[in-house]
This record gives sequence, structure tokens and C-alpha cells, in this order.
Amino acid sequence: MIPENTRKEANPSADREWRWVWGLFAVAVIARCVMALGLNVWLAGQEGRTYLIAGDADGYWQLAQSLVAGEDFSLYTPPRYVMRMPGFPAVLAGSVALFGDSQQAARFVLALLTSLAVFPAVWLARRMHSVQAGRWAGAIIALMPLYVGFSVTILTECLFATVILWNVWAACHWIQCSQPETAWAKTLGWAAATGLLAGVAIYLRPSWLLYPLCLLPSLLLYRPLSIGRAVVGFLVLSTVMVGTLLPWGMRNQQVTGHFVLTTLWMGPSLYDGLHPAATGDSDMTFFEEDRVLDRMSEFEMNQHYKKLALDFAKENPGRAIELALIKFWRFWKPWPNAEQFSNPILGLIVAVGFLFLVVTAGYGVWLERRAFWFVFLCTLPIVYFTGIHLWFVSSLRYRLPAEYPLAVLSGIGLAAWFGPRTSSRETGDAS
Repeated sequence: MIPENTRKEANPSADREWRWVWGLFAVAVIARCVMALGLNVWLAGQEGRTYLIAGDADGYWQLAQSLVAGEDFSLYTPPRYVMRMPGFPAVLAGSVALFGDSQQAARFVLALLTSLAVFPAVWLARRMHSVQAGRWAGAIIALMPLYVGFSVTILTECLFATVILWNVWAACHWIQCSQPETAWAKTLGWAAATGLLAGVAIYLRPSWLLYPLCLLPSLLLYRPLSIGRAVVGFLVLSTVMVGTLLPWGMRNQQVTGHFVLTTLWMGPSLYDGLHPAATGDSDMTFFEEDRVLDRMSEFEMNQHYKKLALDFAKENPGRAIELALIKFWRFWKPWPNAEQFSNPILGLIVAVGFLFLVVTAGYGVWLERRAFWFVFLCTLPIVYFTGIHLWFVSSLRYRLPAEYPLAVLSGIGLAAWFGPRTSSRETGDAS
């Protein structure tokens, strides 16, 4: 056993790497806090403007206030009890409980929480490639302008992205532990952690619900795989994920009479992307004009719009395909779609950042092509969300959370371009 007073000398390089990780985390926090301060000052000078992007943000804030006040978790009149998942409102409610009804304070809380994405980015890239790759991946997460800017809006994008990256990190450990020589406790522990983080991600956004099922190809591509451990691990993962969502489902049963694990807003969202006047952008004015909640329940409303959307796609397959192509372009378009972000300088910054990410991540894919299970794991989120948003409306906001795992591959690409490879074993793998 190494004496307490000599442990630091025993592995100084490992200690140095921990300082790098914490340093990148500090850089991420500072960058986001500066952005939060600037956004607070700018919004204070905009008469009648509370949010950078209104709409969803106002709904989240109202739900947070309701949670703190002990009121019904619902929006609008007639009330919609299962319109939003409670995860993000709960985070905002924590800020309100601690710092009062201040969106300015909430932005600083989000700055801290979203900076936590640095850790899994560093650990994943270092685990699979090198110390330098981990540093590059952490730097991308910490300083990419789009990530810094969106982190402090009252929106789910970057907090959701942070949990997604932690989920990918846990899934990587679980897959690598699904081999015969690994202790069962370790295999099942990582499977449970992956399921728990998937559940947390779903509490932020319901679109993550099918992610565990999509993990199966990555699991089966891992060569040292033990099929028995994989099957048991997947069952544990799924059980933990569903168990995490059970309280929400039971609450929904009480307020609507139907057991719903996610929300009753998928129908209107799907119709938003598939109806005669659809453009690929979101325009929910039809909902206010139809006023279907005046004559049916929230559950019936969800089924009603889902049926209308699917009927439209069946009756107009050509237009549905055309809309899918439009949505594909909106999803992958390097610069923002929204008019409020049409500033050419801002568009250039976002476009250059995204193209940089794609090119360097592409090189990382090539370098790690033999570990195809890992490439699949890191590219799965963006492929997954691309497929989803060929049906629903699409924009850069929906792509943003899926970019974070690409930063890991980008870090690997940059490390190969700009420096010699140093194995993580030389410094002690802290992941």
C-alpha cells in the first residue's frame, strides 16, 4: 500500500491530468457565466422581452413556479397536465427555491450544470484514444460558441445534451463490461447506471425513450461480448429506466385516467410536422384555432392529432417525403433557421463551428473504425434524432443535443492531427 504522504509522487502525471479536467470544467463554467451575465444585461435593455427564445421557455418557467408553490403541474386553460416532462421544470424550481423568482439566477445555475458535460467528454475520448484526445474533447464542450450560448437560455437543449453525454459514457462502460471475465456486479452496475441516466434524460425530453433499444447494435458489435451478460444487462437497463419513469406514469394515471410514461403532446407535435400547411418549421397556431380540448380530454386530443398526422402521410406520401427532405436540411443546415438568429456574423460563427465539428469528428470516425461499436455509440444520437425529426418539425435546436457525443470523436481527430498519441494508461485512467 502506498503511504499517504507519497501517493502524489507515485503518479504525478495522473494528478496533472485531473488538474486538466477540472481546469476545463472551470473554463466551461466561466465562459457560460460570462454569457449568462451578458444575456441578463441585454434582456434587461429589451422592453417587454423576458426570454431569448420565448414560447417553450415561458412554459417551463410557469411549471417551475407551480412546483415551488405546490400548485398543479399544468399549463394553460383548459389545463394540460401531461404536456411537458417534469425534469427541466424541476431543475428551474430548484433555482427558484434557492435564489427566488429570478431567471438571471437560473441562468447561472444552468451554466454550472451544463458545464458538467466536460467530464464524460474527456473521459470517453481518453479511454478510447489518448490523453490529448480527452483534452481536445473537453475543450470543444467547454468553448464551442453555440454550446456556451444555448447553455444559459431557459431551454432544455444543453442540459439534455449533458445528460445524453453522461448516458453515452455509462453505456460505453456497460458494453465493455459485458465480457465473460468481468464481475457480474460490475456488469449489472453499469447496466443499471445506463438505464438510470436514460430515465433522467427522458425526464428532460421524452424523445430519448427509444435510445436503449437503439443501443443493441452497438452492444452486439463489441467482439468480446458475452451474450448472456448482454441479455441480462439489457433487461436490467430497461427495468431501471422504466422504474425511474414509473412515478411520473402513476401520476399521469391519476390526473388523466391513462398510464402515460412520457407526455400527451406527441400527437400535436407530429401534426405540426405533418399537415396540409406544414413547412418543416413549428407553427402551433392550428391548436389554438381548433380548440379541441373544449370537447375532448387531453388523452383523446393526443390520439386525435396523431391520427390526423398519420392519415395525412398515408394520403399524401409525396408531400410527406418532400417535407422529410425539408426537415433533413433544416436539421443539418450549418447555420440557424430562426429569423431572430439571422445575423450574418452569428450565422458564420455557428456554421464554422458545426463544420469544424463534422470534419474533425469524421476523421475521428476513420481513426476508430476498428472499434465500430464505439463509433456507433457516439454517432447514434445524431442519427437517432435525424430519423425522429423527419417526422416531427426540425431545426438546429433539435440537432444540438446530439452534437455533444460527436465532440468525443472530434477530440480524437484533433489529437491525431496535432500531437503524438499518449495512452491514457500512461497517466492513469480516471474514467
